[in-house]
Amino acid sequence: MSKVFQASGGLLKIINRCQRLTSVMSSSQRLDKFEQHGLGPIISSLNLPVRGLKNQAIQFRKAPVDYPPVTGSDHWRRKMRTLFRSLDVNGDGYITKEDYVISAKRCAEYLDLDDERAEYLLNQRVAVWESISKSSEDTSKISEEECLRSAIVLCNQRSYRQEVFPKQISMHFTAVDLDSDGLISREEHSASCYSSNIPEEEAQKLFDLLDPDKDGFITIDEFAQSFTEFFFTEDPHNTYSGMFGPLAD
Repeated sequence: MSKVFQASGGLLKIINRCQRLTSVMSSSQRLDKFEQHGLGPIISSLNLPVRGLKNQAIQFRKAPVDYPPVTGSDHWRRKMRTLFRSLDVNGDGYITKEDYVISAKRCAEYLDLDDERAEYLLNQRVAVWESISKSSEDTSKISEEECLRSAIVLCNQRSYRQEVFPKQISMHFTAVDLDSDGLISREEHSASCYSSNIPEEEAQKLFDLLDPDKDGFITIDEFAQSFTEFFFTEDPHNTYSGMFGPLAD
């Protein structure tokens, strides 16, 4: 078990920034995928944004601002409840920093990560929490009802769709792309699902949904497409409605 998580008294404190750790492309299939997106072979540093996303815009198939306003239909609310419950890892009815720490711990256990990679993972999960908690009424916890209220307000703000949403996608992608090679593998996705209490069988179905070209990897653009469709559409038949598992009642 990684020493990063052997701490007493609740939440872990991140002491040091991750040291640089490089990862090299391991297969011609990964290289092919990079070339399709205009990228040459790279060596990524674990403490840098994936694929230089800090400076490179995500290639949305349809821009978030081009989707119609969200009305808050029953179907859309069910999607948000499903998302909330996948993030409420300890099942106490609130999303807190502790949920993100627990999810990082579970993910590290699933992949048997060493200390350095486990700390990197923890940093990414906590960064996601800090990003979403800024918009909550109580920055220490978010209830399901508050999550729904906040989500519909944010989803209908042009500034959120144009500026904040792409950054959050990048942050979420980085938290799942554990080897920082710019692609999410099936194993990385399974680990992320495991950390959110999504069953393995369901995780496999979700990966196939997010990998439409069936090459075995999820790019940032494919990831962005799924998130955009999930948040900004209300069609019950939309392909991405179930990207966080079967919809909650």
